[in-house]
Amino acid sequence: MQLTKNIETPRLTIRSWKKTDTDFTLALWGDKENGKYMGDPSSENQDEDYRQAVEEMEDNPDGYYLLAVLKEDCSPVGTCCAFSEKDNYDIGYCISKAHWKEGIGTEMLNALLSWIKENGGRSVTAEVADMNAASVALLKKLGFSEDRKSRFRKWGEETYFDAHYYKLIIGE
Repeated sequence: MQLTKNIETPRLTIRSWKKTDTDFTLALWGDKENGKYMGDPSSENQDEDYRQAVEEMEDNPDGYYLLAVLKEDCSPVGTCCAFSEKDNYDIGYCISKAHWKEGIGTEMLNALLSWIKENGGRSVTAEVADMNAASVALLKKLGFSEDRKSRFRKWGEETYFDAHYYKLIIGE
């Protein structure tokens, strides 16, 4: 699905993901450190099926795949996504390690949460690996709390993560 208009923050433009963003996305998610706790495979395990799935994100009818770029130079700094299930949105996000500890994740997620609320969302969930301390801390900082346990596996790998879904109520 495509945004009807970009989401703007003081430093970021968050726009719909395009096929031209494929190289950045594969490198970001496939990086051993950056994508360590994601369900996406490391670069050496990105097979043809996975690459095809990424290339089809632009036209995905089930959710929004988004790219965050810096306003100052239009360089990409991260990705996020939102999938609506009635009045709940399940989100995912990834910030380039070159921009960790700059507040980009907080800024991007606050903007995404505002957009979700404006579009009728009443709650938001995010699944995070328990070992991903930075992501857990970010969600808690934004008011999320543990909802339920889960477990997930990296695409095409035998790497499993104990995880939790975190939930935030944003509307009545």
